Amino acid sequence: MSFVDQFLREHFEEFALDRYGLGSGWETLLLTPRFTTSRHVVALVFPARGSEPALVVKIPRQPGDSSGVRREAAMLDQLSAAVDSPGVPRLVGIRDEGPYTVLVETALTGIPLDPRKVAADLPAAVAAGTGFVGSLPCTHAATDNPDWYQRAVTAPLAALERLAGPDAQTGQLVERTHELLEPLRAARLPAVIEHGDLSHPNLLVKPGSGLQVMDWERSLTDGVPGHDLVFYLQYLSESSEQAFARDAQVAAFDKAFGPGGWALDPLSRHLGTRGVEASLLPLLVITTWARSTATLADRLAQETEADPSQGRDKVRAALQADRDYWLWRHAVTAA
Repeated sequence: MSFVDQFLREHFEEFALDRYGLGSGWETLLLTPRFTTSRHVVALVFPARGSEPALVVKIPRQPGDSSGVRREAAMLDQLSAAVDSPGVPRLVGIRDEGPYTVLVETALTGIPLDPRKVAADLPAAVAAGTGFVGSLPCTHAATDNPDWYQRAVTAPLAALERLAGPDAQTGQLVERTHELLEPLRAARLPAVIEHGDLSHPNLLVKPGSGLQVMDWERSLTDGVPGHDLVFYLQYLSESSEQAFARDAQVAAFDKAFGPGGWALDPLSRHLGTRGVEASLLPLLVITTWARSTATLADRLAQETEADPSQGRDKVRAALQADRDYWLWRHAVTAA
């Protein structure tokens, strides 16, 4: 019996797993994401003779690395009260098992919104994403969010600089970013619920239910308006252009967000619903890629702590390979 199966049996009554179609038996499919920065092992749990999963179980790869699953559990708990949408998983339970924290949530089902499906109907994909992002609530009014820039931009970029160590290229990019974003620093923006990773394989579509969004481990309750939509529209542009190499992804960015870019209109309309001035749109695009790159600090911190010299080399290598870093650098250079 696997660790996941044993855990579910021990917590069967506590989590009322019979509500999800699980009886005395079920099937477990273990998934192992291959991304360098992936922090978790994922298991899909199917009812006996069922064709669709009922539950998802997440376990940190490293003992003690529980911040991701705890953040996701807290977010799902909040979303269940704030968002009446079938496109968000529901929290079933979270418990510590020795050095590991195990998260159980409901599974989402549908057709993957992969690059091929996006390319087949780009307008439908745009509509699904703008609808979903627009449904995520504001958590603080602009007047109640005075320190948003320090929290959402300055602190994450400082953490990334510390993790990368003495790296002139990163330091110069951070410095130039803050210079460009100076008008944004003084702007009043509301805080919003932010997923942080709206791209394949986290997206499903289901007829009549709209976009289904998984993996909330990078989510925030005090996110920045437009971040999720910029991230999502870039994914759509790459998919539409079949852009999988870094240079091609930069070109897809220019088609979407450059002068006359097709993504500017849906992004502008979304920001308008959040009460954000249109003049701030280009700066929020830069902000998205700076902040998204900075999440590497959290995801790679353990490697650096274990071996600072080797860990920093890995961080720098991860930066140079990271798509978000390429887009951040390009957006700053083009500004």
